Amino acid sequence: MPPSLRLPPLRPIPLRLHRRQFLLAPRQVAVAEGWTGERLGPGLHLHCCPELRVERTEDAEGRAWVLLGRAVETDPERSAPTRSIAAARSAAVPALRYDWAGRWLLIGPVTAQDVARDGRIYPDASALLGCLYCRDPEGGLWVSSSPALLAEHAPGAAAVLSDPRALVYNSGVAWYPPPRARFAAMRRLLPSQALRLAGGAVGARPMMPPIDPARPAEEGRAEIVRRLVTVLQRLAAETDEPLWLGLTGGYDSRLILALASKAALPLQPFTRVTPRMTVADRMLPAALARIAGYGHRLTYPAAAREDRRPLLRRHALDHVSEGDARPLLSGERDDLSGISIGGHGFAIAGGFADWRALPAEPAPVPAAVDAFLQCVGEPAGSPARAGLTAWLDWIRETPQPHLDWRDRLYLEQRQAGWLAAKEQVSDLNAVERFPVLNCARLYALILSIDASARRGSDLQRDLIAATLPGLLSLPFNPPDRAFLIRRPDLVLRRRARRTLGLWWSRLSA
Repeated sequence: MPPSLRLPPLRPIPLRLHRRQFLLAPRQVAVAEGWTGERLGPGLHLHCCPELRVERTEDAEGRAWVLLGRAVETDPERSAPTRSIAAARSAAVPALRYDWAGRWLLIGPVTAQDVARDGRIYPDASALLGCLYCRDPEGGLWVSSSPALLAEHAPGAAAVLSDPRALVYNSGVAWYPPPRARFAAMRRLLPSQALRLAGGAVGARPMMPPIDPARPAEEGRAEIVRRLVTVLQRLAAETDEPLWLGLTGGYDSRLILALASKAALPLQPFTRVTPRMTVADRMLPAALARIAGYGHRLTYPAAAREDRRPLLRRHALDHVSEGDARPLLSGERDDLSGISIGGHGFAIAGGFADWRALPAEPAPVPAAVDAFLQCVGEPAGSPARAGLTAWLDWIRETPQPHLDWRDRLYLEQRQAGWLAAKEQVSDLNAVERFPVLNCARLYALILSIDASARRGSDLQRDLIAATLPGLLSLPFNPPDRAFLIRRPDLVLRRRARRTLGLWWSRLSA
């Protein structure tokens, strides 16, 4: 897209309750007007929002599979997921998912005679299309991407709170740690689990293909680029909807921009002007877009909409903090349609926040929980202990060679716990978010590179150098003072806002 092209104004698109959600129930229920419904097998009725992508296919042995959400094959030598399933024997189908990027669930086989023996639900690489489940008093299995739908339709699902905390934005454990959930009767499926359709028991599965520390780093980086470019090209080929990229002054979105340029993607970069943004995020994106050969749009969200709070609660049942729901409450994505791509998950390359300060080997479970709570500033007696304890017990039972427990912590807590809930809130908007990196094979390739060669965003920088090195000419996340001469108004306004916020927090305390 030429930088000089004038972009037409965008028009708000109404929010839709339970958009892109599903409910798997032991019987047919009335969920919402316009939803589709089908019987997958004995005691398995699938209900879906019409905006949720649903693909059905049979494997080479005639067994039926259902793919919910959007999955894109990352291997350029392989076909689309449903075509790969159609060419594979039943036992080989589950392993195909390691090469799929996106946000999805694989269900199957659901042929009537196979459900009781082999039928399972497999989540995507970090369970971003959330899978919450519970059993009713009669033993029926209920599964949904939405805790609100389970609470509304599954008997007893929301009778007792197991974690009564009100989540606080960017503070402590700002999610309900899986495999537990906010309600005692519910559980959230981990990326390292598969859920049996008959009975609702969970079983272990490797989170990703083998991590190979002996693989040459240059070879690994080249393969990462090859697969990410493939994902973007195939995503563009399968849709005629607009493709958006939220561009900042940081590493991850800049890397996606470089990859999009290499893939010749018809992309529309944009930047939301918000009170939280740094001056770099306000100033750098347009220049980055020009280097990549794209136009750029600044958008200005409206003030917070108080009338959206009831809708938010009906959709997500308080599973995100108000701060994490701010993009929805302020209408930041109301006027977008199509697909918004992003690099969620690249923090696994460098180690998220200060979680790498945790011991390389986890202590006994209670001490490890204490260490993590202290690391994130959560009180020692927090109800979050129960979910974290259950998770640590699980990973001790199901280790994977060369997978650092802190990297697994990031994938199964920050991604599968915090981000999955936040993505479910984003589903209220018409625009569909697509996590380009969320692929088990890509995670394994990243973690096969020695930590010293990928920490501190070195991996992102190396990949940009290999795809569009011109993007390295601008600094990454420079401090506000770097723009003091060029844009003193933005710098001084941000300083005043931060000072006022600090004063207000002290006064409130």
